[in-house]
Order: sequence, then C-alpha cells, then structure tokens
Amino acid sequence: MLGLISAAIGVTWSLPGENEFILWFQSIAGKGSFLYYLMNFISMLGEETVLVGIVGLIYWGLDKRRGEQIGIGMIAATIFNPLIKNIVKRTRPFDAVSEIQNFRDVDGYSFPSGHSANSAATYAGTAYHYRDKRRKWLIAVAVVLPLLVALSRTYLGAHYPSDVLCGLLLGIAVVFLTSALYKLLPNKYWVYGILGAIGFAGFFYCTTDDFFTAYGLLVGFACGILFEQKITKFENTKVWWRIVLRVTAGGVIFLGLNELIKLIVGAIYPDYEQHVWFERIFRVLRYAAVTFIDIGVYPLLFKQTEKLWKKFGWIKRDDQSENAQTQEENA
Repeated sequence: MLGLISAAIGVTWSLPGENEFILWFQSIAGKGSFLYYLMNFISMLGEETVLVGIVGLIYWGLDKRRGEQIGIGMIAATIFNPLIKNIVKRTRPFDAVSEIQNFRDVDGYSFPSGHSANSAATYAGTAYHYRDKRRKWLIAVAVVLPLLVALSRTYLGAHYPSDVLCGLLLGIAVVFLTSALYKLLPNKYWVYGILGAIGFAGFFYCTTDDFFTAYGLLVGFACGILFEQKITKFENTKVWWRIVLRVTAGGVIFLGLNELIKLIVGAIYPDYEQHVWFERIFRVLRYAAVTFIDIGVYPLLFKQTEKLWKKFGWIKRDDQSENAQTQEENA
C-alpha cells in the first residue's frame, strides 16, 4: 500500500529514446508469449529469495568467510538502493506512459533498479571474492546474469534503461566499497556500523517497504555473524548432499519463520498493517530476527547432524578430512 501511494506522487521523467525502447521491446512479443515467461523467469534471478539462497549456498556450504563478504555486499546494495529511490522518486514506466504495459507486479519508485543492483552485487561479488580461483565460467555468470536481469526489467515495464544501468553500477560499486572497507578498517564490525549509520537516515524519509526490509537484514546479519564467530563456529563442507540439505533447510527456516511471526503478530494485532510506523518497525525487527537465526543460530545444528551422519555411516573419512582442509583454507 505504501509503495502504491509513493508511486502516485512520484516524479515522471525519462531520457530521450527510453520510452520508445521499452515500447519496441514489448512489441516483439506480449503477455503470454515465450519471451514474456522467459523475462519473468530471468527477473526472478534478481529477487531477494534467489540471491539469499546463493549467499546461503556459499556461507553454509562452501566458505563462510567468502559468503559473509558476498552477503554484506548484497545487503549494502539493498540498503543504498531505497535510500536513493526515495530521494529521486521516479515513477515507473507503466505509470508514466499508458502504452507501456506492466508485466510484473511491482510498486514503489523506479530509479535505480533494485533487481539490477542486487544481482550485480551478488553475482559480480561472488566472482570478485573468488577471483583467486580464476574460474572463467564464474566470470561469465557474473557478467551475463546481471545484464539479463537488467534487460528483463525493461521488458517487463518495471524500469527505464537508465534505471537498470545505474542499478548495475551501484551493485558493482558496493562490492568494491565493502571489500575496501574490510581491508582498511580495524575489523568487519566497523563496516556493519558504517552501513547501519548511513542507512539510519532512511528512517527519516523512506516510505517504501524495501528500505525497512533491508535494514532488518543488515541488523540480523551483523548480529548473526558475531554470534557465529563467538558461539557457533560451524564448519563448511564440500559434500554436495550436505550443502543441498543445509541450503534447503536454511531457506525453509527463513521463509517459514518469517510467515510464522507475521501470523502470530497478525493474530494478536490484526490491524497492524494499517498503522504505518508499527508495520515498519515490525518489518525491521522481523527480518532482523529471522536473519539472525538463519546466520548465527541455525548452523548450531550442523554439529548435531554431523554426529547423526557419522552414526548412519553417511560421512566417510574423506568427507571429514575435506572438512578439516576447508577450515585450514578459511583460517
């Protein structure tokens, strides 16, 4: 609701040729076509659920330290994007030009593109933090997927070309920014503190839900990393079925716990969504709690399940030595 109201009072402007490009792109094939479904699928690759899953794959499975840095880059993009959006207040193309169709259920402001920024921060960030491995396929993914996501957003009528271009640049910028801060500052918690301090300004002027979601992710992520470092201290694994199990369970916890908290609060306070600031603070606290549990508390189960796998004989010595090697690499 807040996003719809915001879009209605936004500022309408476009660069020469942008409207014409979107109209031409949509004229190739309309709703219900193969292109329509393809672009909707590609757009999903830039959504938070998929990107969080990728970060979880690396963090829970392969390398938690790299996963941490990729994750904070993605979260930084989700923080900076609404901070800019709520200043520029650019209306969506389909709101500005009646001929442009809305092929995706979106609301809020248009500039810059959050999907483009988040996908660039995650996919390009992954390639950057694995640059020592020199995987050509990873570089290709880091380039191609964000570009495809950006292209899909223009076809769907959700963004202008300038929205997605600036979104891509923002995503790449935060990768280098957060990486530089990790190296320059005394410890990583300074990075979280700086992002939190910058993001706090959004409470005074942001009206779209994405900001409050992002701030909750940041708080939960920072607290979860601290908890993991001091208490949990889980081990990564390179055994594929264990990685799949960890990511699947983590995703179920993230989505399921989020919905459960909403149901509980909704049962106690049915009209909470009608009270703007209660809903905003609740959103921040909800995402902070769910992220903290997923990042810091949930991995406590890994040691217990490892004992179970050993008991059933599902973990061989090679698997255990591979875990030890992984920990040596992380150290």
